[in-house]
Amino acid sequence: MKNKKLSTSAVAALLLATNLFSQETSLAPIIITSSDIKVDEKTATFATEIYTKEDIEKSKSKSVYDFLSSQTSVNVSPSYGNTFSQKIDLRGYGIGDGYQNIVVLVNGRRLNNIDMVPQLLSSIPLENIQKIEILKGTGSVSYGDGANAGVINIITSSKNDNYLKAYVGNNGTKNGTLSLGYGTEKFIVNAFIDYTSTDGSIEDLNGDEDESYNKNKSFNIIYFPTDSLELNLTRSYSNMNINYGSSLTFDEYKKDPNKTSSFTEQYFSSYVTTAGLKYDINSKLSFDATYSDEDKTSEYITYSSLYDYDYKSFASKLNYQDEALQLAIGVDGFDGDRTGSSDTTNKTNKAVFISGEYKLTKNLNISAGFRREKIKYTYNPDSGSDLESEDYLNAYDIGISYVLDENSSLFANYNRSFQMPDIDRFFTYGSFNGFIEPAKVHNYTIGYNNIQKNNKFKLAIFRADLRNEIYYYDTGSWLSSFNTNIDKSHKYGIEVYDKYLINKNLYTSVNYSYIVAKIDNEDEGNGAYDGKDLPGVSRHNLTVNLGYDINNISTMLSHTYRSSTYAANDFENNFNQKQEAYNSTDFAISYTYQNLELFAKIQNLFDRENGLWIEDDSIYPVNFERTYYAGLKVRF
Repeated sequence: MKNKKLSTSAVAALLLATNLFSQETSLAPIIITSSDIKVDEKTATFATEIYTKEDIEKSKSKSVYDFLSSQTSVNVSPSYGNTFSQKIDLRGYGIGDGYQNIVVLVNGRRLNNIDMVPQLLSSIPLENIQKIEILKGTGSVSYGDGANAGVINIITSSKNDNYLKAYVGNNGTKNGTLSLGYGTEKFIVNAFIDYTSTDGSIEDLNGDEDESYNKNKSFNIIYFPTDSLELNLTRSYSNMNINYGSSLTFDEYKKDPNKTSSFTEQYFSSYVTTAGLKYDINSKLSFDATYSDEDKTSEYITYSSLYDYDYKSFASKLNYQDEALQLAIGVDGFDGDRTGSSDTTNKTNKAVFISGEYKLTKNLNISAGFRREKIKYTYNPDSGSDLESEDYLNAYDIGISYVLDENSSLFANYNRSFQMPDIDRFFTYGSFNGFIEPAKVHNYTIGYNNIQKNNKFKLAIFRADLRNEIYYYDTGSWLSSFNTNIDKSHKYGIEVYDKYLINKNLYTSVNYSYIVAKIDNEDEGNGAYDGKDLPGVSRHNLTVNLGYDINNISTMLSHTYRSSTYAANDFENNFNQKQEAYNSTDFAISYTYQNLELFAKIQNLFDRENGLWIEDDSIYPVNFERTYYAGLKVRF
């Protein structure tokens, strides 16, 4: 058994003790680019979390998943042990299906899949990210299907830095990164290569380990034919292979989480081509458009199961802006195919939207938007009849913000969103179980922002009322279980964020959310779920960071805590085993001399056991041991 004596109270005491003493000298409102209407975070009519390249670099995280888990309010957990394809949750939709209620974007391109595969954030090298914007309880007008909890937009650098980076760690972990960027007045050219591998830390009965690798490559060119026109073309490639262990019983998990009975081997590849343009028609009017084509493969080698995906998406927007009014009118579409051994299933989305913001007075802003979206499904089995279904759904957003003084503001927002079922929801173990209802959500948020030179504070209180929340009804037998809807449910909570520059060398940040997710009414099971907590939702979620910079040395101590909750499948709240609380303390340090940076990081410093509970005696170890790595970065 691992030593459990060190806990969150020890970390809190350490933070308070060191608060008597960042190269970061001031904080300022950051412009939000994910919304159709570009506003700064102080005057926004909705709740936000914004993280800059400096925030990302200081964390010394290895991946996007690591950063989201240790630095933000997003709950992250490997999907049944798969660390390359992890599940994310925001605002209490559950670690089981929460990822389907968040739209994740890279430079405006959706990463959401048409089936139950989570967004593949491992295909995005963390080093290449300029900014991460998290919009909470909004985004349905701009991005439509799936934006119930909100939107995460990942924005990469327009011009890459030139550097070579490498690190090594325990369990045979190795990484190498090469970044190249070159620019003139007429064009910018970027190239990026990233490779990570590990020998693994879990061993099966044959003595084999969960070795894995991840390769990412990208090439991008931006061309400026005139001062008012920008053209861009990007080609990216991701290739990864992973082995992840089977679930453990409670006794096996407590005895040795490094052992498993067997592995599942999975292979991913993704080729993405994206082309776009931005054109300033005049000083007030502009137009932008983007087209993306993704060819993707997901193969479960263990089960000889192969799926090929073909995604095509298009987004266009006409923007108008003057001193008082900002207006955006857009058209976008998506066409996605998944082809398996016996069928091809297609999902298409087509939408039009309009959104705007008007400055009524110097201090008062109002925003409003509307979206109309058509979603169509087509099921084409190799034998049997084709099936089709389509829906028309609307999204609305209304917000208001009032600037109290030069530092603070109040806001209120109402958002109506929806989520169409993914194509896997229509099948139960290969058999078609019929089309099910889309989920519809009414989101309400009020909040307060206070941004000063040395302190950034945000407070938001929210409630979400849901109809037809989508879930899997487990009867206890796979022969009779099926996908369906929770008739009525709701969520509410409070979110607090604060970043404080204590002095020129020391800073701290706290990100806390209290969330309650309830099932009000569900006819399946004769009301057995009525009044129960939605499983997989921690009520208390906390990330705490302390950074200390002096001369050329930068350090960061952080802790992530998520409280105990019901196991992911425990809708009746009566399993014998609950999801245990999650705790992880990380420490990072770096030293910079001219163009050379040396860095190291320890994750799960106190060697805490963490796991994901699906049900009784079905546990997947998660960040369950101390890991470390060290490396260097050379800029040129």
